Amino acid sequence: MRPTYQSLRQLCQSTSLGSALLLGLMITPIQAQQVLRDANGNETVPPGTEVQTRLPQITSRPAATLPGADTGTTVVTIENGAEHAPGQQPLPTGAEPLTQNEINQRLQPNQQQQTTPPGDFPIVGATELLQSMDDLDRPLTPEEITAYGAALQSQFPMTPEMIQDYRRRVDESQKAAATPPSGQFPHAISDAKRLTLDAAQEPEVLLTGPDTVSVMAFYDQTGAAWPIASYVIGKPNSFQVYAMQEGSNQLAVTPLVPHGFSNIVVSLVGESRPLVFEVRTNSLNTHYRRDFTVHGLGPNATSRPLQTRQSEPVARASDDVMMAFATGADIPGNAVRLSTDNGAVKAWSYDGAIYLQSADAIISPPASRILTGPGQVKAYRIRPTSVALISSNGRVSKVRISQ
Repeated sequence: MRPTYQSLRQLCQSTSLGSALLLGLMITPIQAQQVLRDANGNETVPPGTEVQTRLPQITSRPAATLPGADTGTTVVTIENGAEHAPGQQPLPTGAEPLTQNEINQRLQPNQQQQTTPPGDFPIVGATELLQSMDDLDRPLTPEEITAYGAALQSQFPMTPEMIQDYRRRVDESQKAAATPPSGQFPHAISDAKRLTLDAAQEPEVLLTGPDTVSVMAFYDQTGAAWPIASYVIGKPNSFQVYAMQEGSNQLAVTPLVPHGFSNIVVSLVGESRPLVFEVRTNSLNTHYRRDFTVHGLGPNATSRPLQTRQSEPVARASDDVMMAFATGADIPGNAVRLSTDNGAVKAWSYDGAIYLQSADAIISPPASRILTGPGQVKAYRIRPTSVALISSNGRVSKVRISQ
C-alpha cells in the first residue's frame, strides 16, 4: 500500500527528526502524479491528445471580375466558392493529424474575419475619375479661360510670327557682322611671279585681307622647292608670319589689323642675297596663294633648265607671259583656250603662236621658248600646229590640238 500525504506528515512530526524530514519529504498535491498501469500491471504513459483530423480543403476560391468599358458601370462583382450555413463551422476532414491546439489556432482567424457577401461594390476613386473626364467636355468658365491664357503667356510669350521675325533679325545681324565693312568679300587671287636675286629687282607686293591667310611659296628655276632659311617681318604686331613646317619653302601671312602696311625679308637656303617683299592689307583683292620662281638653282635642283641655244636661257626671268601659261594664272584676256585629247597637256592660242603647259617634254614642233614654273610644270611656245609629240616616262605619244 502506497503511503498518503497525511500519513507521511504525521510520521515526520512524531519522530525526532522533526521539521528536517518534513521539509525533505514534503510533496504538494499538484506535484503528485498518478501512476498508470496497463493490463499486465506495468507502468505506462497516458494516451496522447492528438486528433487525427485535417482542415477543410477549399474546392473553389472567390473570383473578382471587372466590368467592360462599354458598360459604364463602376462596380466589381465577387463570386464566392462553396458557401456554409450561418454559424456552421467547417470541421477537419481527418486526412492529416493535427493537435487540438493547432486546430484552434487555425480556426481562430477565420472566426474573426468577416466574409464579404456576394454582390457588387464600387471601386475607390472610380466615380471621381469618370467625373473628371466628363468635366473636360463642359464649357470653361471665364476664370479658367483667364488662368489658361496666363499660363500660355508665361510659357510662350512670343507668337510664331514674332519668333520667325526674331530669328530673321538674328540671322541678318550675324551676316552683317561677318561681312567686311566694304560690303563685299575680297576677290581671291592666285598667281605666280619670277624673281631675280639682283639688287635692282623691284619688291613684289603681297596683298592680305582680314581673317584670311596668304601663302608665299618659293621655287628655283628648275621648278624644285627652294627651302626658306629665315624671315623677318617689319611689324610683328600688325602681321603674323609662320613657316608652314621646318625646312619648308612656304610662308603663311595673316594680318592682325584691319589696315596695315609692312615689308618682309626672306633668306633662302644656300643663297646669301635676300628677297624683299611689301605686305599690305586690301579688303577688295587678297592674295590667297602667290608662287615665286627665283632665277637660280636651289639645293633641290636636279638638272639645269633647257636652252634653245648654248649661249642664252630659254626664257628671261621677267617673261610674265610665259609664267602665266606655266602657272595657269593671269592668262592674257585675248588668249583662246584650245582643246587637246590629253588631259595632262593644256593649250592656248595667243599672239600668233600656241602655248602648251605640261610636266612632260614637248619634242615636236620644237619650242621657241621654254619656262619651268612651280612644281616643275613647264610652258612651251610653239608654232601653230594640230599635232604635237610629247615624251612621257620614256614613251613618245601624239597630242591632237583643236579649236
